[in-house]
Formats: sequence, C-alpha cells, structure tokens
Amino acid sequence: MDGTDEMEQEGRDMALRRILVAGTLAAVLVVLTPGVSAAVTPSAPTGLTAVAGDKKVTLSWTASSNSPIDYIVEYSLHEFITGYPILTFVKSTSTSTSTTVTGLTNGTTYTFRVKGTNSTGTSAASSTASATPVANNTPNDLAIFKACPTGVAPAHGFSDVVASVTSTAVSCIKYYEITKGTTTTTYSPGDSVPRWQMALFLTRMAVPAGAALGDGSDQGFTDISGKSAEIQTAINQLKQLGITVGTDAAGILFNPDGIVTREEMALFISRLLKNATTGPGGNEEFVSGSTGAKEVKSIDPDYNFTDIEDINLTETRTAVISLWNLGVTDDSTATTYRPSDPMTRAAMAQFMAAALDHANARPKGLTMQADSYLTEADFLVTLSVTYRTDGFLPIANALVDTFKYKHVTTTGHSDFSSDGSCAQVVVTSVALTRCYIDTAEPSTDTDGNVASFTEGIANETTWDVWAWTGASTTVYDNDVHATGASKITIISY
Repeated sequence: MDGTDEMEQEGRDMALRRILVAGTLAAVLVVLTPGVSAAVTPSAPTGLTAVAGDKKVTLSWTASSNSPIDYIVEYSLHEFITGYPILTFVKSTSTSTSTTVTGLTNGTTYTFRVKGTNSTGTSAASSTASATPVANNTPNDLAIFKACPTGVAPAHGFSDVVASVTSTAVSCIKYYEITKGTTTTTYSPGDSVPRWQMALFLTRMAVPAGAALGDGSDQGFTDISGKSAEIQTAINQLKQLGITVGTDAAGILFNPDGIVTREEMALFISRLLKNATTGPGGNEEFVSGSTGAKEVKSIDPDYNFTDIEDINLTETRTAVISLWNLGVTDDSTATTYRPSDPMTRAAMAQFMAAALDHANARPKGLTMQADSYLTEADFLVTLSVTYRTDGFLPIANALVDTFKYKHVTTTGHSDFSSDGSCAQVVVTSVALTRCYIDTAEPSTDTDGNVASFTEGIANETTWDVWAWTGASTTVYDNDVHATGASKITIISY
C-alpha cells in the first residue's frame, strides 16, 4: 500500500469516528432533553377496594404510575387459583380509577384485580379484593298500625331480656298472654323453641289475631300423650287450623320435643295469618287470582336472602318471602335467613309481634292510632280507632266520636274548660257534633274497628286528637270520660 492509499484509509476512519460520535451525542441528547421520555410499562395499581351492590360490585383503586391509558379488570370465582377461569370485565377504555362490574350473581363471592396498560405493556396485577353482591330490596307491605302501639304494653319484667327490639316484642306478646316466661322473672331469649311450646304460642296468638280455634279434640297424634292437657289441646288445635299435618307421612306423629327451625316457623306463622282476620292497616291479598276472598300475606317477590333457594318445600320458601315483605322478621336487612337453624325465643317474639300488626290484634279498650305522628310540612294523617274487651275480643256496634285541638299560644285557648267540658276543640273529618255522641256517628264493625279516616295537618302545627265512646246523646266530660278515651298527638314541623 503506498502513501496515498494510507491517507485515504485514515480519512475514511476519521469520518467513521465522526459518525459514531455524532450518533452517541444524539442518543445522549434524546435522554437528557427535558420533556422527552421513552415509554415505560405502568406500575401495578394499588389500594383496590370492592363494594358489593345488587348484582354488581363497585371497584376503586389508586392509579398506576407511568401513564396508563386504560385499566384491565379481571375477576375470578376461585380467588385466581391456577387452573380456574379468569374473567375480564368488558368496559370502554378509560383512565378512571373506579368502575362498576355488572351482571353478577347475588350471593356469589367474586375476587377482583386490576392492571394498568399502555402502548409499552401491561403492569403486574394489583392486590386482590373480594365482594359478594347482594340484593338491596326493602319490605314493601308493612303494616300501617301496631298491635302494640308505643306505651300500651307494660314492660315484660324479665331480667334476661335486654336488647331493645327483642324487649319490645317480648313485652307485646306477654301483653297478649302469648308467653308467660320460662319463670316469673326470666324469658330465656336464646333458647330454642320445641314444637310443643310453639303449639302453645300459636294457639294463644290465634285468639287476638281473629283466627277461629277448634275444640282441640283428638287429631290422631300418637306421640303427645305424655304432655299436659293444655299442650295436647294446642297441638290438636293446630292440626284443626291446618297449621301442621305432623312429621310423618301417615300424619300420626307430631314430634313434640323436636326443635322448630326458622323455615318451619315461617311456614307455621304464614299458615296462621291465612286463618286470621286482617286488622286495620294490615296487608292482604286475594287467596288466588284477582277476585274473591283475601288473606293476610304478601305476593311481592322481592327479598335479599341468598340461602333460601335450597328450601325444599315451595310453600315454605314462599312463606319466608311473604313474611319478609310483611316485615315479619328478626332482621329486615339480613342477606341470609338460615332456614335450618333453630328458632330462638327472641326471634320468635319478634316474628309474632310483627305478625300481630297485620292481624286483628289490638289493645284492650278504645285505641286510636295514626300512621305517622311526626312529619315535615303539610300532610294527611290516616287514623284508626279500635275497640276490644279485656280478653282482646272485638266490640261491635259501638258509637265513636272524635275531636281535635290545635296547640296555640293564644291566651284563653284550651282544650277543656275547668268544668271538664270541651273548650276550643273542633270536630274531625268524620265527626258530626263536637264532643257529642250522635246516633249517626261512625261505629265499630263486627271486627271491632271503625273505618280508617284521614285528617289534614298543616305545616308547623301540633294537634291532639281524641276518640271516645258512649251511649247516643252523651256529652263528653273530660272529668268523666278521659279514662276511657284515647288521645294521640300529631306534629308537623
């Protein structure tokens, strides 16, 4: 190679070195120039939470870093255990850090995870979160009035009943002489209910509910002879009412010492209500079809329970749903019914007290109730007046007068004068003459009830309303008639 060739080669080498250096500097400039970055796979989302709804679950999470353009939502019915299907929720592309997964099955537990994604790739999965969708229905056929309005039933007096809801229910069923307690001072709320005890409770409940009991003659059960005459009569009366058919195919065994389950109790109370008289404000539906006789029940199909589909007897499952919609339950927000669990005496009291609200059970004497006692703004209040003997039996054909008094600060205004006569009171919408029993007054029907009526209550007013009864042409004297009258106070604010 001569000198010219060497110089040419050296020139080519220098040119090549210049190209390599320029390329390196360009690469460095790309890295160091502000505002210019290479795409990077997103980090895994964090803080995933899952909140159950009705056939849906709402997910929320903390965003991935590194500019995700979408999130992939995956879920599994088996906690992402290898070998089981992994499902992907189909949604529109979004950088939102929350989404609601729909189309799920209530009562089924789902486990979720989320991944961030962009043009470079997909992140690792977030930590998982699980939720079980549940229905969010509310009972639709609640009773309007109560078997035990506030202040009517004396406190039960049992030392072992402390929960407020249970205590109210126990006081109510003791008032109606359905329970006597396990001793004079104890109720034993946590105890299970044997079938012989259930027979006593239901037959005692039947009288105020307006169900006609049979004579209790022998119905062919061969396993109850060891029980008292009262228990045997009650068991036979249940058979006569159609509440029980026995526990064997032949119908000769009652199994008196067997424990009543929650599904059995629902069936028994449902059957009793169908024999009962519907009380004021109780819910009733046609026995079948859209005409004819009616009975206490609900035909609303809604419920929240996730564990009643396996109840074998259709009538029992229907009873559970019907009672729930009537408010005959120990927990209207529960998502499990626990059908095979033993029925406790606490739960039984709550079921029975709520069932009595729909039936014709109403307090002794003359009782007025309102569907609402405290309401905002103008409203119409519905009033009920009932009349019962000391044994809770209806008193028919009693003339009932009603009047009312508006609370005012005007000097000289009062409900009654010093001599007991009516002062600034006025008639209700159904009364004829103020504080006077007219021959054409509303009267109690054969079930001991006056037809319900409404009164308009103006905004920001307080009214006292009275109901009383007496012979035709009697004039109300508060000194004489107050004891037997019924008074309620209604407030609009």
